[in-house]
Amino acid sequence: MNKILKLKRRQALEHILLNFINAYLFDEDFDKDKEVFMLKETHLHTDFHLKIAIKQLLMFNENLKGESTGMIKALFKLLGLHDYVMKDLKTNSWQRKARSLYVLSQLSIKVPDGLIEPLINDKRIEVRQQAILYILNLSETNPLGFLNKIDSSLTLWQQIYIENSLKNAYKGDIPDFSQWIHHRMSSVVRFSVRMMAEFNQFQNIPALMTLIEHKEETIRMEAIRSLGKMQHTELLPNLVSRFYNETHAIKQEILRTIRYNGTYKQLLSFRLGMYQEKDSIKVNYFRLEHYFRSKLSVNLDGIDSTLKKPLLTT
Repeated sequence: MNKILKLKRRQALEHILLNFINAYLFDEDFDKDKEVFMLKETHLHTDFHLKIAIKQLLMFNENLKGESTGMIKALFKLLGLHDYVMKDLKTNSWQRKARSLYVLSQLSIKVPDGLIEPLINDKRIEVRQQAILYILNLSETNPLGFLNKIDSSLTLWQQIYIENSLKNAYKGDIPDFSQWIHHRMSSVVRFSVRMMAEFNQFQNIPALMTLIEHKEETIRMEAIRSLGKMQHTELLPNLVSRFYNETHAIKQEILRTIRYNGTYKQLLSFRLGMYQEKDSIKVNYFRLEHYFRSKLSVNLDGIDSTLKKPLLTT
């Protein structure tokens, strides 16, 4: 019974807020000051009411552009929702902090850096993620400056969101990712290495080449993949010379790199020592040999059939 009553109260308030926001935005005869005062006095008394009001404003904000979004932000403050969210931002409750960051981000409301920066290292991953999203959404320059201050790993989800934001939303200059190749967090290094290839930062190839000798396997792996994607000509000769001193995973990556960027001759340079390798390496090596031979066979057959064609006559 309590759930039913609560649902009915929610639906009633949502209906009131829907009509109110529509009138506030689009009715020129709407007495804004009077109606805002009446709404606050009559309907916005508890956390429950305020959360519903925020949700309704976010829905309007998502579907409107231009001048209307500015009016929504103004209404957000007039209804006392800005103060409510800022209070949540300063609480010890991670749920409230994460929710407030989300709301501020969606409405593009700027708050002092001193309130946001500590949250990128919050003990709760949910808060850290929302703090990063906030910074990315509101940055006009230097969107990744926060990377210099983080002391926790970048999750895969965070990395994907950062990349998508840079590609689809951010309008400024893309940062030079080489500035983070010596970051204390290996996840930041790996992400930066991958982004150099994604954004065609060919000027950083020398820096990437130094990383194929990095002590950490995952960083070497990412450097090889990025250099391969950038089709750097000096990569494979270097990898060929390092093959037998590398880990199992890196050897597999070198073989994959040869398939897409190398030559049959480079592959054959491993043949004599291949019988000492683990079975999984041997299998991939001989599969790759078959792959190159089939390509050569197709090319030779093509040449042969061409030679057999009669000469054209006029």
